[in-house]
Amino acid sequence: MNHTAIASAIALAAGSALAGGNNILTIESNSDQVMLLNGFDGSIIDANFLDVASAAAAAGTSSTPIECIQVGNEFWVSDQIADRVWRFGSDGSFIGDIGSGQLNNIRGMHQVGDTVYVAMGSDSDVYDRGIITIDANTASITGQFNGRDTADTSYWDIVNVGNELYITNSDTGNDGIERYSLAGDYLGNLVSSDGATGIDFAQQMFIRSNGNLLVGGFSSPSGVWEYLADGTSLGIVAGLDLGTRAAIDLGNGEILWSNGSFLATDNYTVAEGSFRFFTATSVPAPAPLALLGLGGLAAARRRR
Repeated sequence: MNHTAIASAIALAAGSALAGGNNILTIESNSDQVMLLNGFDGSIIDANFLDVASAAAAAGTSSTPIECIQVGNEFWVSDQIADRVWRFGSDGSFIGDIGSGQLNNIRGMHQVGDTVYVAMGSDSDVYDRGIITIDANTASITGQFNGRDTADTSYWDIVNVGNELYITNSDTGNDGIERYSLAGDYLGNLVSSDGATGIDFAQQMFIRSNGNLLVGGFSSPSGVWEYLADGTSLGIVAGLDLGTRAAIDLGNGEILWSNGSFLATDNYTVAEGSFRFFTATSVPAPAPLALLGLGGLAAARRRR
């Protein structure tokens, strides 16, 4: 894909975190590539939208990217194994990284204003596990908050709801969604689970247009869980017993979900591979590629 052609569209969204968009960014972590997907049906527009593998190879490190978000005119990619955030320009060129030698086991990210919040699952030589804060303008780490109890937390994802942050916790016996102020003060739990009858190993969250939350529950009882705005569970609504990591609504009414084997809805498989988190994006698709993606989806369609 010609990334220069999309630079102007990216510039229009500079300085803001995208709350929605026409297409979707996701990551296939076997090949360490960021993919661009069609927001209507999830079909693949560009399987090599950003090349994380080459950036990691040049840095001499292994890689397991987790999430790609748009920060101003750049794309930032969190990497769980390389322990840093990769930065790419609007033309797809590699710019550099954030946090090398400071971070450890990082996962989901979310931008609120000038701050990018990053979930870090393990202690590093500099910071304890918790939420890392990065200045979006200077691409520099500004600090962290550790959560309610560093002994009982394993954070995966962050979303912003009003003046609060919702953060998924996959710690054994403390599974659920915690609430924090933007400054990092613990406000209580939105969802509390014993990991047996409720969600277990919660990973990425997605806020639906009606305000409900979709959450990927990786361990049994596995699937895409849905919650009302007050935290009331509506149960598993997609991806039952399939090791779900993330979910997002498609324009055709399906729920697209990811796991270690598939990118799929409950009605068709988009691709095989180890897929991670989703991010809605305003990046458009050139018409010929979009049409090819739809054709490829039809060929790969199967009932589940």
